[in-house]
Amino acid sequence: MKRLFAFVMTMLLGATLAFGQATGGSTDKADTTSGKKATKTKKGHKGGKKSKKGASDTSTTPPPK
Repeated sequence: MKRLFAFVMTMLLGATLAFGQATGGSTDKADTTSGKKATKTKKGHKGGKKSKKGASDTSTTPPPK
């Protein structure tokens, strides 16, 4: 009986976590006392080095001696 209970609880926990991950579940709640809604901010992937216009891959500086 204990094994069945442990199995059921494990499956319930796994299903809860999978459902939360699939739906992007967030535990942030809106502050209802001030009337403001909680805002979600997602940080995007920052780009790498960007070259200036007119710059080319070939370098015009001489190699070090």
